[in-house]
Formats: sequence, C-alpha cells, structure tokens
Amino acid sequence: MGSIYGKNIREEYTERTENLMKCRICLKPWWEKGEISRMDVTFSFDGLKRYREDELCRMQLSAHMVPGCDALDFQARDELGDVDVEVSCSEPYPYRYKHFFLKRDLQGRVRVSYTVKPRPLLPTDRCAPYLDFRCEEGGATSGGGSILAIFGEIEGELSLSWDMSCMPAGSRGICAFGEGDFTMEGSLNRLRECYFALGQVKSVTSGDFGLYWITEPPFDIRAIAEYTRDLFAKMQDFFHDQESNYRIFARKDPYTHSGGSAMERSYMFGWNDTEPVSLENKKSILAHEMVHNWPHLCDEPFGITSWYSEGAAEYYSVVLPLRMGLISARTALEEIQKMTDDYYTNPTRHMENLEAAGICWEDRRAQKLPYGRGVFFLANTDVKIRHATRNKKSLDDVVLSLLDQARAGKVLGNESFLETVKEISGLDLTQDWETMRTGGHFAPLSGGFREDFMVTQKEAEEAGTGKKVVSYQWSAMDISADRLPQRL
Repeated sequence: MGSIYGKNIREEYTERTENLMKCRICLKPWWEKGEISRMDVTFSFDGLKRYREDELCRMQLSAHMVPGCDALDFQARDELGDVDVEVSCSEPYPYRYKHFFLKRDLQGRVRVSYTVKPRPLLPTDRCAPYLDFRCEEGGATSGGGSILAIFGEIEGELSLSWDMSCMPAGSRGICAFGEGDFTMEGSLNRLRECYFALGQVKSVTSGDFGLYWITEPPFDIRAIAEYTRDLFAKMQDFFHDQESNYRIFARKDPYTHSGGSAMERSYMFGWNDTEPVSLENKKSILAHEMVHNWPHLCDEPFGITSWYSEGAAEYYSVVLPLRMGLISARTALEEIQKMTDDYYTNPTRHMENLEAAGICWEDRRAQKLPYGRGVFFLANTDVKIRHATRNKKSLDDVVLSLLDQARAGKVLGNESFLETVKEISGLDLTQDWETMRTGGHFAPLSGGFREDFMVTQKEAEEAGTGKKVVSYQWSAMDISADRLPQRL
C-alpha cells in the first residue's frame, strides 16, 4: 500500500515550533466484554503557549478514506481551570479533521484529555491503509494519527506511559519508539506518525528491533521476524541510518485480501484466513514497506511526489535484497515482471500524477500508478547516470544525497530530485520527468535493476478492456544466481 507516515502527509499547521520542557502522554485502554472498548488519552504540557482564537489541537477523523477517531469527552485545563473551546471541521483532501479553537489564552501548565473508540468494521469494508484503531481478539493496533491529537510542530522531552489497570494481566503497550513507558527527545509528531499495539501482544525482539502480533497466525511469523531483522540491518547500513528503533506490527484482517503500510520507524502488514502466507510470498511487501522508512520527498499537495516514494520503495525492495543475497536473480526478475505487467496494462496509466491522486482512493487502478511509473523512471535514471558517469555514479548517489539533505532539515520536492541528478551526473532529466509526470509512454531500459537484466518489447492486453497495448518482457543472459554479476 505504501508510505502513509508523516513526511508524506504533513498536515497544514502553524509554522511556529514550541520548544517544551516536557510533554507527557498517558494511554489508558479499557477492557470490557472481552475486548478493548475505548482508550483514554491524556496530554500534559509544560509551557504550551496558545492564545485566544488559536487552534489548540485537531483530531484526524479520517485519512485516505480510512476512519480515524473522534475525541470524545474532550477536556482542556490549565492553571486557571477549565478551558472552553470552539469546534469546527475541515476536509482538506484526503483528510477530515475536527479542530478545537481556544476561547481564551492558555496559562501555565496545560492538560488535554479525551477518549477514543476502536473502529467498528462493516461488511462492506475492504483492505485499506492500516491507519485505523482496530481491535482483534486479545488487543488492538493503530496508527498514531488515529488516536493522538495534532498539536503542531512541538519539540522537547516526550514521555509516553501506559495505564493498564483496566486491562487483563500481562497486557502490554508498544509503539515504534519503545515498549511500555519511555522518554525520548524529539518531535511530538513522530509519535503520531508511527504504529502502536496494545493488549495481549506477542513478540520476537532483538535490541530495539521487534515484530509484534496479537492473534497467533497459521504461518511461521518467527521466520518472518528473523528475515526482517536481517533485512533491516542491511538496509540500515545502506541508507546510513544511525537510529536503532524499528518495529513491525502484524494485524489479522477480516478481509479476503491484505496489504501493508509504512509509518515512522515502523510498518504494519496484514494477514487473513483466506490468503496463504509464507515468508517467500511476503518478502516483496516486507522489503517495500521497510524501504519507505528512508526515501521520500515532501508530498504537498498529496500525490505530487508519490512517484518517488513508491517508486523508490519498489526499486530498492528488489535491488537491495538481490545485492545482499536475500533473494535470487530469478525471484528478482519475477518481481520486476509483475511490476511491468501491472503498469503497462493499467488503463489509468496515462493520467497525470495529481489527477490520479485525486481519484486514487476511489479507483484502485489509479492508486497503483505511482508504483509503476516511479520504479521504471528511477531504474531508467540509474541506467542513464551510470552511462553518463562511466559507472562512477548511480541512482544510489542521488537517493543518499537527498536523504542527507532531508536529515539536515531541508524540505525537498521534485525540483530537488532533478537538481541532485544534475549535480551528480550532469544530466538534465526534466523532459523525461515531465513525460513520466503527465502519463506519457516511456520504455524501461535494459540494464535497469542490474546490468545484465534485459528488456524487450511485447504485446499485451490492457487490464479489464482486452485492448492490445505495448508492454515489455524482462530476461537475463544467465539466470544462475551464482553467475550473475553483483551491482555494488
């Protein structure tokens, strides 16, 4: 499903940053009639400066067509007592928010509390990005954006604690940044932008890496934990990542199809009772969602840089495991061929990026476009850079440079990508990018993904219409994994 975490969905908000001494969050889930019925959420701030008519906070009622949580029994207090608020709603695509505006200035320490309830599932619901606060037998999982209010760009000492006094013995609370109670320095939004699990949570952990689940699945989830631990260590090294926290969450779906979604330092994948699951058939999505932790550009308005985040996730979900010896060349070619068939037979492939983004949560065919056009544009970019620099530089240099710039605090967009390509290789890919952005046809180049991977044109049928269209077939000179050269 792709990345849905903060750097790709940064909400409109005041640019003011408030450096706080402390922000404390307490989560108290309630167990009633064999399940989690609700959760009380309390924020305590030292020195929160907000004034009359300012927005105190907002709740994400939905995102990408996925229901979030309303803030029930909302209360705000400061050192003068109760704080009255005025409520309004807004719908900036693809979100819906409830806003709480102050009727007077805040004074001193501030406490905000409310209750959230898990999403009730309907028979008509289907698999969608894993953002919702959802129960399964024994506990619940959620994206932070559904349960935690938005207070803007707040930095400081953040403390998260769990009150399990109304839960069964042995209940646990986990988020991407820690198990149980913990304190960290950083942005409050990072907690909103990661995954949570609570209740009778099972796990396999190694240091700050872990895989967590509630319902015991009918497949070897511990093998998946071992594979993803090794994969993360290798990807962390490639992307020059110094942060140790990374956690994966598995959720049982009531659907006939499941997927995965990435957030800050975490991702979630789903499983169900009708689709067979094994390590082999999960390797691709596991790698895709993990890559989302790193390459991304500012996606405002929504969909303007999805080609990069989704394309990079597709590209490196194949290239890195192949280089690292975690998948064979044959498996890599099979994955690349699936991407090719999906994109070049997609009836919406000629839509412009923002046009496709505007309907992607209603038309799943348009939702797939950033994946296909992004991965082949990036693979072609790699080929062109290598040719222009006589193999001294590659797409890797562009991606890692952009990542360094983002870590330095720069806000990066499409222009940043094109400028970085030009700085590294001397190439001006503006026209190629325009062709990709507007849905023009472009062919994948031989040597994409690996030097000896070749591509030839073929005829195919457009999905759903049967219309004859141009597509492509991938092959290699020698499919023996041992004899294929490694791209470093």
